[in-house]
Amino acid sequence: MTPDSPFRPSRDFSLRLDTHNRRWGAALENWFAHSGAAWTPGMIPTRELRMRLESFLPWEEFAASLRNVARAILPGPSWVPGLLSPGSLETILDFWEELGDPFRGRCAFPPEEFPLLLCACADPPRFGTRPGRYPRQLDGLPPADSLLDLGCGVGLGTLEAAQRLKAKRLCMGLTKEPLEAWMATRRRLPHDPGRGALFATYQGIPATFLAGDSLEFRLEHPVGCILCNGLAGGRFLHAPAQLEALLDTLEANLSPGGVAALANAFHTGWQASVEEFARRAGRRGWEVRGEWRNLFLFKGKAR
Repeated sequence: MTPDSPFRPSRDFSLRLDTHNRRWGAALENWFAHSGAAWTPGMIPTRELRMRLESFLPWEEFAASLRNVARAILPGPSWVPGLLSPGSLETILDFWEELGDPFRGRCAFPPEEFPLLLCACADPPRFGTRPGRYPRQLDGLPPADSLLDLGCGVGLGTLEAAQRLKAKRLCMGLTKEPLEAWMATRRRLPHDPGRGALFATYQGIPATFLAGDSLEFRLEHPVGCILCNGLAGGRFLHAPAQLEALLDTLEANLSPGGVAALANAFHTGWQASVEEFARRAGRRGWEVRGEWRNLFLFKGKAR
């Protein structure tokens, strides 16, 4: 553990982890011994296979066990990654597919690897937090002296945008995951050092990263550009009240003449929800440009 690490094992961490490993390691062995069908990476599980696996390795019980261990090593309950929250996934297969290697297909973890597991849970590969994910968005943004990134992940996209926009007055990223905010602040990814090396590209760009709720966040002074990628109209924010609250956040934190940019890589099932968000923005007086995968909302006269 480094001096600035949030991972500080309590006295019963080892006992909790050992209890978890013995129970769920045995459950996995029992599955392989009695299922008649072993799970392999990349397989497309049938409904029957999912049901049989759930009987041996019930996801909600497994997640509760991981949360119990996590609380013995993290600063507080709010630091436990949302991926482990009740109802976040349906089966342990989803958990394995979310994390990928080296955690895929495993139920037990040595003490030195458990912090890496928690970092991977806070920053699963599907979040796609790396530079270059939304090139058309960056090409469509005017320069801005200040930037707020709502749903910033581990901050690589935030730093990329700040570099392109020349946002020298303020660059701030907000994420719900305290572990992501910590990784973004320290500019290191313990679970993915290869991707973490990309932080070196953005040396000299000052940035602040915080953990908080995008629907309630308020800055003391508004900014010229707000990014909000992969949130509006998708699985995280799609209810009417959520869409309206997000518009409240954009209105409160964006300066006159500023732009809010919202890109996504959602499947087409979310298109209607994103388009509903755009309509709500238009009814509020925003100038809406772009299309559902790459929206731009201008506050006041577009620059």
